Amino acid sequence: MKQLMSGRIAAVAVLLGGFVFSGPIRAADQPEQVATVEQLKTEAFKALKEGQFDRTSQLISKAATMDPSLTQISSWIKQFDDQRVDFATERHKQFDKAVADVHKVLDGHKDSYAITFAARAYLLADDKEAFRKEDWIDALVKKTVKMAADADEHQEWLTALRMYSDLGSMEPANPEWKDKLKTVTRRIRLLAVYTPDELKATQDKESKDRDEVEALVKDPSDKTKDPTTKPAEINDSFKTDWKDTLKGIRMDMLKEALADARSNYWRDINYRTLLLGGLKGIQAVVTTPGLEDAFPELKDNDKKQQFTQVLNDCLTQANDPAVENDAVLLSTSLSKLKDTNDETIQLPEEVLVSEFADGAFAELDPFTSMIWPSDVEEFNKSTQGEFSGVGIQIQLEDAALKVVSPLEDSPAYKQGIKAGDIITAINGKNAKGITLNQAVKNITGVEGTYVTLTIKSPSGVVKDYRIRREKIKVASVKGWTHKAGGGWDYFVDPVQKIGYVRLTNFTKTSAAEMDQAVDEMKSEGAKAMILDLRYNPGGLLTAATDIADKFLKEGTIVSTKADRDTPVAPPIEAKDSPDDFDMPMVVLVNQFSASASEIVSGALKDLHRATIVGERSFGKGSVQMLFPIDRDPSGKGKSYLKLTTSHYYLPSGRCIHREENSTTWGVEPDLAVEMTPEQMRAAIDARQDVEVLRDAAPAEGDQPKVEEKADKAKDASNDSAGDKPTTAPVNTDATHVLQATTKPAKKDLLASDPQLSAGLLWLRLELAGVNL
Repeated sequence: MKQLMSGRIAAVAVLLGGFVFSGPIRAADQPEQVATVEQLKTEAFKALKEGQFDRTSQLISKAATMDPSLTQISSWIKQFDDQRVDFATERHKQFDKAVADVHKVLDGHKDSYAITFAARAYLLADDKEAFRKEDWIDALVKKTVKMAADADEHQEWLTALRMYSDLGSMEPANPEWKDKLKTVTRRIRLLAVYTPDELKATQDKESKDRDEVEALVKDPSDKTKDPTTKPAEINDSFKTDWKDTLKGIRMDMLKEALADARSNYWRDINYRTLLLGGLKGIQAVVTTPGLEDAFPELKDNDKKQQFTQVLNDCLTQANDPAVENDAVLLSTSLSKLKDTNDETIQLPEEVLVSEFADGAFAELDPFTSMIWPSDVEEFNKSTQGEFSGVGIQIQLEDAALKVVSPLEDSPAYKQGIKAGDIITAINGKNAKGITLNQAVKNITGVEGTYVTLTIKSPSGVVKDYRIRREKIKVASVKGWTHKAGGGWDYFVDPVQKIGYVRLTNFTKTSAAEMDQAVDEMKSEGAKAMILDLRYNPGGLLTAATDIADKFLKEGTIVSTKADRDTPVAPPIEAKDSPDDFDMPMVVLVNQFSASASEIVSGALKDLHRATIVGERSFGKGSVQMLFPIDRDPSGKGKSYLKLTTSHYYLPSGRCIHREENSTTWGVEPDLAVEMTPEQMRAAIDARQDVEVLRDAAPAEGDQPKVEEKADKAKDASNDSAGDKPTTAPVNTDATHVLQATTKPAKKDLLASDPQLSAGLLWLRLELAGVNL
């Protein structure tokens, strides 16, 4: 009998994780102990959902001492919580530095920059509202308002722009800063387009001031190179003439676009609204000093005054409610403007039309605009997912055009162009100081034609590469890390079989790419998946709904409706398919996830299909349609009006779009994990560094396997790495700025990215059977 009792005691001790009791074990003790473990687990995972990671870690650690089966879970949570504490400490450190920098700037008599660092501190503050209400911050805001108005009055546009932008960050619900910002931005754009040399002197002064401010706030322990005030070398070889940019624009195109906007905008508008905006656009041209070099007749004060008088008369009539027929009012005003312009200041027709259009459509929303003839080709590139080029990612570095990475299987890759190479000339023209847009237009071109790139390697060898342009398919779906020999390894956690897919934008090929990625993961035993939609600006609606349908078996994906009496399109419903991905999912979003990204993440959240991790999305829930302008016999337009025709609504019935002064918009995460700007840059840099193809094929030779760090990344899936923080997300083949490093990877990718780490933790727990 004693032996039997002893065995029971041992069994209980094993069950409770090796606890030793000094007294005899009563039958009632075991259920009480188990209940305590369950209670701890329940409280822990409740805290996890609420983002209380430290409490989660404490509770699970305690539970693990009673139940050894929780040891792995406890380890995962503690690892993440330790990382989170590091990030929180860094966030508070950055907040303290930003506050200190405000005072350094004020002490250095650079008062207009104080609000910049105050805005930085505001974004880092734990309690933003309380920080804004502090007396010294309130006084600084009032002081900045006056300085911004003075800068505006004295035509210091860049200074005014900076301060209005920072005021908008401090007071996001105040519409005044948005209006001021819109006006000064238009003036800067006018100078940039028509008289860039006039703007350059202002830019040089602003750059010098900024460098002096950076020197004031620089940490003495920071050993990085001091900023230089030397302006970048200007290269006129590739200078873009505004006449080429506006070529083909006519008055009849404007009238057709205005009629389409009046009939098809998402809410009822009248021609009076469009007219007032258009007149303001022309008024900005006439009242922005510095444009006289482009339009010499503006120097004639009599002619300028005569035109201004007619412009003001048109504005008065447009504001007169007694004038009832706004269609006639618009037509009459356009005729008066054109005739008076021809007789006085003689702005070219394309300038008069394009600036009127810019002002008119700006009255509607930021997403309605004209795609003029010179823009059509570039616009098509951004939505089609393919274009003709050589297949490289580039960036500007110290005014030099640097190759960040060739694209797999592209002409540049096959020729042997590598990451780190410098493009010194394009078709024999010096590329020093070229802009990215200029580089895009000169490197890309008609399929089958050739471009000669003069390449300087990091070792100093200079060589000409004559490359045939081919159709370049820009992949929008990327995995965790490159495989040796090409392709993607999708597993961020190969042990738990958790896949990772990053979707950069929604093109016509995205759904097929996603199908291929999902099928490959499933064939390799995937049990869960992270879908990364951060920094994804959106794209095609069909791509978004097709991709969402890949993860849904039923339910409404999205619906659209307008606030005017128009036919309502039926909602888009998910369809059950045997090859759908029905395993656990986490979707990562942040404040730069917009449009189609919000449709996918919103549908997966509302239909309880995935857990959303990160920060609230952008709130771009408006539907744009293209209206062809000046059609050819085939129906294709020479230009297009991109017009907002309706808004997107989530399955819950809530509108995605962020309206003026709205407090709810976009997609809210289930698990909120904030990142500071510095943390974002570090994570972006680490991700980009992994994606660079560092070794290309020998020139004119067979393509070898890509020498990547895939094996290391796979062996230590949590240790993929990056280097120093950089700036922003990117696009490919010279279409956008791409800041990335070509140095060997040094930083743990997951350690650089708390949102990704949180998503991985969530799926690990879900796969371990935790009821979340």
